[in-house]
Amino acid sequence: MKCNSCWRELEGRAVSTTCGHLLCTEDANKILNNDAACPICDQVLSKSLVKPVEINPNDEWINMAMAGISPQILMKSAYRSVMFFTGQRELEMQYKMNRIVAQCRQKCESMQEKFTEKLEQLHAAYQKMAKRCQMMEQEIESLSKDKQELQEKFSEKARQKRKLDEMYDQLRSEYESNKRSAIQPANNFFSRNEPDLFSNPAATMMDNRDPIRKDWTVFTPSTPGPREDIWPARQNSSNSGPFEIRGGSPANQAAMPVDVGNRRIGSVLPLELALATPQLLRVFIWLFS
Repeated sequence: MKCNSCWRELEGRAVSTTCGHLLCTEDANKILNNDAACPICDQVLSKSLVKPVEINPNDEWINMAMAGISPQILMKSAYRSVMFFTGQRELEMQYKMNRIVAQCRQKCESMQEKFTEKLEQLHAAYQKMAKRCQMMEQEIESLSKDKQELQEKFSEKARQKRKLDEMYDQLRSEYESNKRSAIQPANNFFSRNEPDLFSNPAATMMDNRDPIRKDWTVFTPSTPGPREDIWPARQNSSNSGPFEIRGGSPANQAAMPVDVGNRRIGSVLPLELALATPQLLRVFIWLFS
């Protein structure tokens, strides 16, 4: 059995109330001294409503207390004793349940406080992330505008580059055309094979004499007047060899008039003679020396 107020295990004497509750002597004295009520049913207690009882009576007390009582009264007393014991067990179970419920309620309140704090933290983090997302959206929008502007600038620069490339290609083609047109007149000159005067001068020049003289009209300037007046024709004698030159050399001829010499050296020389190579000049000197 336990006290219905402090719920300590009862030993020895206890106090029973008319409302069917059991108290320890300490709690019963406190209630009676303060004119308080029962802690279970809130009934006001007095000394006439309480009775001291033995929790664990000995056999002698039991025999003396039950002596002279009829069986009907004993059975009725036993029934009330069983009902009292059952009520005490129910009160004990209810107390335990109330205590467990109180503990669970306390734990739930503590967990609710923690969860409320966590929820507030999550809500603050959510608001922070929402603001950050909003800032990121604004930044993305700004970057998109910058990207569009850069794409437009790049397109403009690419168009200008293509235009400059076209102008460069056009100028280069004009330059190449002008270069070809400048080089082309030099390629229009009449070219002929020139003899090698230094490998075997005697044989080579004598063998190539006729072709050179046949091709003389290409390089000889057209001087006014008959040719015999300037260089008279050669007259080969019977004793002269095939390579003998007498009257045909300019050194053996008579002095020419000044005006004739001026005509030979004047500006009537064609461009082909002005562009003659040094080897050809050496051939002229050898022929007319």
